[in-house]
Amino acid sequence: MIMNFKRNNFYLSVLFMAVLSMSACKKDSKKEDEEIVDKEQVVLKGQITTAVKLDASKIYLLSGFVRVMDGASIEIPAGTVIKGEIASNAALIIERGAKITANGTASNPIIFTSARPEGQRETGDWAGVIICGKSTVNVAGGEAQYENGALGVDVAKYGGSVPADNSGSFSYVRIEYAGYAVQPDKEINGLTLCGVGSGTAVNHVQVSYGGDDSFEFFGGTVNATHLIAYRGVDDDFDFDQGYSGKIQYGISIKDPAAADKIGVSRGIELENKGTPANSVYTRPVLSNFTFIGPGAQSNVLTFHGAGIHYGQNSRMVLANSIIVNARLAAVEFNTDFPAAELKAGRSLFTNNLVFGNAGSYSLNTNVTSFADLAALTTFLTAQGNVTLNSAAAAGITSLALDAPNLLLTSSSPALGKASFTGDLAAGFTAETFVGAMGTSGNWATGWVNWTPNVTVY
Repeated sequence: MIMNFKRNNFYLSVLFMAVLSMSACKKDSKKEDEEIVDKEQVVLKGQITTAVKLDASKIYLLSGFVRVMDGASIEIPAGTVIKGEIASNAALIIERGAKITANGTASNPIIFTSARPEGQRETGDWAGVIICGKSTVNVAGGEAQYENGALGVDVAKYGGSVPADNSGSFSYVRIEYAGYAVQPDKEINGLTLCGVGSGTAVNHVQVSYGGDDSFEFFGGTVNATHLIAYRGVDDDFDFDQGYSGKIQYGISIKDPAAADKIGVSRGIELENKGTPANSVYTRPVLSNFTFIGPGAQSNVLTFHGAGIHYGQNSRMVLANSIIVNARLAAVEFNTDFPAAELKAGRSLFTNNLVFGNAGSYSLNTNVTSFADLAALTTFLTAQGNVTLNSAAAAGITSLALDAPNLLLTSSSPALGKASFTGDLAAGFTAETFVGAMGTSGNWATGWVNWTPNVTVY
């Protein structure tokens, strides 16, 4: 039997799945000699407590919070389409100790999308995907619960003492129209990785039209490659609670007409909002990113911020990247802590091309580690960073919002500029170019969708 109950307008069940609809065959009135077969739709609800394998020949509908429990697993084959139910703010939650195996391919990706039909999908139609692990988190006690329990009793607990923890694999996946505010300042993002360990494989993931952050990392040590945040309303990459993994090849593309009208939308928010336990600081190590901001003429001017935000109680290595077209500065330091860490070499910003419409860099008035903006600029120039005079000067093939092409032109100053030493000497492919792509090898080809609202699923 199936048992349901409601909490905060979400309904959950204690068993796994029910079949909603059936396979059907019908004649096309225009082409009577052709037969169209509708895919069977299967509803996923409640708790998954065993090993479950989905079927790519079916379409799945997430209803409410679908939780893969400790010791259980879910396998999602290439080409599977999973839709999030709007009314129940659906989410897929991989609980600590569970596993997900979601391996699409470049020609046949896995797709999480809105349950609305083409042409009607909207930002934040459903909640998103959360993966929880047993890796390290810099909160008191070393363990936490997602948004302090806002999702329900015992839902999405994470953290521990297993840096190499394995939550499975997640590759060649698109997540579209996800992101939901459960409570004010408590949101589910497109893809949220909570205390996920380095044994987990994450690569080739596009999050588009997200209603909150596209990617958020709450602690953990997971490494990742080839991540795309496209036209999300809040931060594209958010790092908190002691995250210390490595990420190579990332893309952030902002929509001038879309931003978080409660907070500030940025390419990166680096912000350890709580006091780090045991002096373990958030410190992602990032290389080969391309950030394309909304430009100076954003339609939601007051809500788009800097491209990169170095915030409180955090460190970061950001190298070999392109940051252009930020509405404000390309890079900002809002408190003295990250500025002091940069000056001491515990944070790094090296070998990047930068352009912001309000300047390349900015300092809050409470920053004292650098005497003024000129001193910061001199310091960063000595670290191999180059200020551009426009976004076009980066030599990116096309900045068109609906059809971007991030391959570099043959005259781009990004060519031959990269350096892989120190923190970047291990765990990265030593490219010669800075930014997400070189002059060939467009790794977004095939699996990425820049116009998902017109796609029939």
